[in-house]
Parts: sequence; structure tokens; C-alpha cells
Amino acid sequence: MIEPPLTQLIAGCRRGDTGAQRTLYERYNTRLFAVCLRYARDRPEAQDMLQDAFLVIYRDLAQFQGNGAFEGWLHRVTVRAALQHLRRKNPLRFAEDFNELPSDHWNVTPDTDMNSEAILNMVQQLPAGYRTVFNLHCVEAWSYPEIAAEMGISESSVRSQYTRACKHLRVMVDKLLTGVF
Repeated sequence: MIEPPLTQLIAGCRRGDTGAQRTLYERYNTRLFAVCLRYARDRPEAQDMLQDAFLVIYRDLAQFQGNGAFEGWLHRVTVRAALQHLRRKNPLRFAEDFNELPSDHWNVTPDTDMNSEAILNMVQQLPAGYRTVFNLHCVEAWSYPEIAAEMGISESSVRSQYTRACKHLRVMVDKLLTGVF
């Protein structure tokens, strides 16, 4: 089957063509699911985020003016949909005390390779507020003021959550590498 050009696909989605919407989903779902996984605690939550993202994408596609890369627009919409999903659950106002998390909370073992899957697993295990700030600053390269504005918290809270996220990741990596749980 021949893939339609992107402009034709976008036009079809704007008209509400379900075939075009399905093609758009099939073309980008894997890439956008990876974005959702960084913000989610687990795969089912990431799937919920992805579904929310595609609903927003289909609804707001008319806002895409073609001035930048379509993939970049999809990425931004997906990040914001993930944040909205987390906001509905309201975990961004606070974070669990890392010291109170049970050691079996970390699904890593000493013989786990330090690959992208192991790192993603560790990031997913951070408390939601830490995980969100870490992703926005470290992965998405948002500034502290941008994160503070998006999350509705002070810039000092953003800095604190980012610092704590890094410390928690360091503890998890150390435990993984030393085999001490």
C-alpha cells in the first residue's frame, strides 16, 4: 500500500476522514508512545496518554500551520497531553518521599544491562512530580521558568524536584551497579 503524502494525510484528517486518521495514527503511534512512556508510570498509563494525545491531535490539527516540522508539532502536543493526563491525576503538586518507597519498587536487578530500557524503567519509577520535571528539563530541554509556568508551580519547586529526581536516579543506578538492594 502506498502511503499518502503528509499534506494529503493532514488534509484528510482535517476533514474528519477516519481512514486518514487511522493512517496518521499508524504512522506516528510508535514514536509518540515512546514519548508517553517517559511520563507514565507504566505501559497502560502511557497508552492512555497516547489516546489522549491523538484525540487532541485530531481536534487541533487545524492549528498546525506548516511553519515547522509536523513531527515536532506532534511531539509538543503529545508532551502537553501527557502533562494534562498527569494534572488530572494531580500528582504534580507533591512527590512521594523516595526513602519511603519499598526496595522492591525498583524493577532492576544487578545483572540488568544499563541500556535505554533499564534507564526508562528507572525514570518511570520516579515519583510523578520528579519524573515529569526530569523529562521536561533533561529530555525536552525546557527551561525552569517554562516548566514552572506549564505546571503552575514556583521555579524553586521545579529546581528542587529536578535536583531530587537526579539524586534518586543516582541512587538507583548505584544500587543497580553495586547489586545492593
